[in-house]
Amino acid sequence: MDFYAHTHESQAQPGSTWQPLSDHLRSVASLGRDNAIAASPGINELADSAWMAGLLHDLGKYRPEFQQMLRGLPVQRERTYHKQAGAAKAHEFRDVAVAFAIAGHHGGLPNRTDVESAILSPNGREVAAQVWRDACRELPELQAIKSRPLGQRGLQAELWTRFLFSCLVDADWRDTAAHERRASGLAPELPPVPMEAEKWLQHLLSILTEKAKQCAEQHVRDARQDVLTACLNAAASPVGIYSLTVPTGGGKTLASLAFALKHAATHGLRRIIYVAPYLTILEQNEQAIRSGLGLDPETTALFAHHSPSDPSGKGDHQSAQNDASVRLAENWDAPLIVTTNVQFFESLFSNRTSRCRKLQNIARSVVILDECQTLPPDLVAPTCGMLRQLAADWSTTMVLCTATQPAFGHEQLNDAERLSACEIIPPQANLFQRLKRVNMVWPNGADTALDWNELVDQMEKEAGKLHRSTAAAPAALVVVNSRRAARELFTALQQRFEQGVFHLSTSMCPAHRTQTLNAVRQRLMQKRRCFLVSTQLIEAGVDIDFPVVFRELAPLEAIIQAAGRCNREGRLRDSDGLTTGLVIVFRSRAAVTEPRKYFPPDRWYQAGRSTLENNFLNAGRLPRIDAPADIAEYYTRLYHTGSLDQPGIQNARVNLQFADVADKYQLIRQDGASVVVSTWPPFQEHVEQLLRAVRRDPCRAGFRALAPWQLNLRTHELHEHRRSMAPICDHLDQLVWYGPYDEHLGLNPEAADQLLLI
Repeated sequence: MDFYAHTHESQAQPGSTWQPLSDHLRSVASLGRDNAIAASPGINELADSAWMAGLLHDLGKYRPEFQQMLRGLPVQRERTYHKQAGAAKAHEFRDVAVAFAIAGHHGGLPNRTDVESAILSPNGREVAAQVWRDACRELPELQAIKSRPLGQRGLQAELWTRFLFSCLVDADWRDTAAHERRASGLAPELPPVPMEAEKWLQHLLSILTEKAKQCAEQHVRDARQDVLTACLNAAASPVGIYSLTVPTGGGKTLASLAFALKHAATHGLRRIIYVAPYLTILEQNEQAIRSGLGLDPETTALFAHHSPSDPSGKGDHQSAQNDASVRLAENWDAPLIVTTNVQFFESLFSNRTSRCRKLQNIARSVVILDECQTLPPDLVAPTCGMLRQLAADWSTTMVLCTATQPAFGHEQLNDAERLSACEIIPPQANLFQRLKRVNMVWPNGADTALDWNELVDQMEKEAGKLHRSTAAAPAALVVVNSRRAARELFTALQQRFEQGVFHLSTSMCPAHRTQTLNAVRQRLMQKRRCFLVSTQLIEAGVDIDFPVVFRELAPLEAIIQAAGRCNREGRLRDSDGLTTGLVIVFRSRAAVTEPRKYFPPDRWYQAGRSTLENNFLNAGRLPRIDAPADIAEYYTRLYHTGSLDQPGIQNARVNLQFADVADKYQLIRQDGASVVVSTWPPFQEHVEQLLRAVRRDPCRAGFRALAPWQLNLRTHELHEHRRSMAPICDHLDQLVWYGPYDEHLGLNPEAADQLLLI
C-alpha cells in the first residue's frame, strides 16, 4: 500500500495531487527544526526534539484504516485516530515534551493525565508497534532516533514544551498549506518581509526631529528629547527586562520604538511586538508607528492583531491556506506586530494550536508592554514569571512602559516571578516635575459627596474660572465609575445646557464613540463650551485634552490616567509659568448611598479605592501623582490585599496541566457576547448592507468590516433583552441588535425596557 498524508478535492483516488505521508513527515521535521533554530540558535536539543516531533507526529497515519478512510472506504472512525501512536513512540524514546506536542497537535496541548491516557489507549502503543515497520521502511531516519530524556524541570520544562509545540504546529500548518497551494495550482506564498531596523530607525529619528519643531512648549520639547536620548543610550545594553517610566506627554511610545529598533539591530533580534491593553491605544499608536517608520498602509511589514480581526461566527469558509491574514494572525511572521494584552498574554498561557503557533516567533524579539499597570493583580505572579523566563531563556527583551510602574518586584512574588527591571530614564532627568501639567484637589471626607446637580454646578464654575484666566475652552471632562452614573449625569447636564454636552461609554459602539470624540475635539479647538461625561474607557489612552477634569473616587492608577486627559500638551500655565490644569477628585452621593449600583463589582477595583482611601486620604496624606515613590507605595500596599496568583496557575504549570492553565489564565473573564448594532439611524442602511454581505459570504473580511458597529452585552443583559436581538442567520452565532439605540447614550438598557413595556 502507498501511504498518504493528505488528499485533494481534484482527485478522489491517489494521484499527483495527493501528498505522500513520508514527504509530509520529512517536510514537517525539517520546518520544525528550522523554527527551533530560529527561536533559539544555541539550543541544539530543541532543534533535535522538533525534528523528532515532525517525523513522529502523524505516525498513526500508517495504519491501514486511515489509508482506507482517505480512499473513501467505510472505516470505524476510532480506528483512524493517528496522533496517539506518535505520542506513544515519543514516550518510548523518553522525550516527554515531544509526546505532549504530538498529543496536542490537533486538539491542543493536553493535561498530563490526558497524554498518559492517549499513550495507553488502543490507538497508542499498540498502533505504534503495528505501524513501525512500514514507517521505518519509508523513513529509515526513524531508526536514528535515540532516547532523549527531558533535561528541564518545573516551569522551565513547561515553557520548553510550549515552544516545541509551537515549532511543530507551525511546521505542520505550513507544509499542509504549501501542499494545498501546489495541488490547487497556486503560486507559493511570498516570504515574510524582512526586518529593516536600522533603516526604520533613521526614518523615525527624522520624524521625531520634525515633531519637535512643531512642539510649542520648550520644556516639553526638552523633556521628550531627554527621553529619546535615554532610550537610544540604553539600547546597546544586553537583552533583558527594562522599565520606561515616563509621565503623560513625555513621548514614550515613539521613544520606546526607537529603543526597540536600535536594540534589535544591535542584538540581531527578529521582530518588535508592541502590546497595549485597549483598542483605543492600539489604533492611535498603530498609526503613529506606521507614520514614524514611513510604512505604506498596505505593507505586511506591520501586522495589527486584535479581537475585531477575528470572526465571531462559525461560518468562515475561507481556506486558511488561501488567507494570508490568517497565517499572520496565527504565527506573527512579520517584523512588526501591534497587538492587545489579551492576544499576547493569553497566547503565552494558551493550549490551542491557533494561539500557540506564534510562540516560537516571540522568542528573540523586543516586546514593548505599554500601560503595563493594567495587568490584573491576581495574574501578576504567573505573568511576571513568564516574562522573566522569556527574557532569561529565550533571548527576549521586555520594555515595561507606563507612568505608574506596578510593584512587579513585590515581596509576595518568589524568585522565579520577581522582575528586576533596569530603568531606562536616569533619576536626574526629573521628568515628573518637569512635565507636571495639573494641580490636584482631593475630597475631604464622605460628607463632601456631591449629587449630580451639585457636580454640574462645580463643572460650570471651575471651567468658567479657567476660561476667564487662561482663555482655555469653557470645558470640563468628568469620569465616573459606572454606565448608570454616566447616563444620569449626562441627563443632568443636558437639562442645564442645550448644546455642547456629550456622553461616552461602552454602551456605544466604536464608530459612535469615535464620532463623539471627533465632535468633542472640534469644540475644544473652537474654544466653545464642551462638557463630556465618560466612564473609565476614556482613560485607556484616548488622546484628548481638557483644561479641567473631574474624577469620581477610584483606584489611584485610574485617577492618574484620568489626569492624563487634563492639560495634556502642557499649554495651560499662568503668568509665572506655573501649571494651571485642574483635576478634582470627588465622591458621588449616588455611590456613597448605593455602591452596588454605582461602583464596579471587580474586587481589585474596590481594593484599589480602599487602599487609596485608607492608606492615604484617611491617613491625612494626599498622594502625589507625580511622585514615583507614592505610586510604588500604593501598588505595594494594594498587592498585599490579595493573592497575586489567585487561580493557582503556577502550580498547574509545574504539573504540566496545559488545558487547566489555559482555562485559568483569562485577562478578561467573558461575561456576555458582542452584538452588531443595526438601529443607529445614520448607519442603518450601511450596516444592513454589511450584514447581507456576511450572510452571503461569512469571511473574516466581512466580520472585520462589522467591528465598528459591535459592542458587548453582559450575560444578564443578553437574557433580559433577548427579544431585541437575533443571530445574523441560522448558521452564524453573531447576534444583531434590533432594539432602540439612542443618538447620545447608545444602547440604553433602560430605554429598551421602557419600549418593551409600551
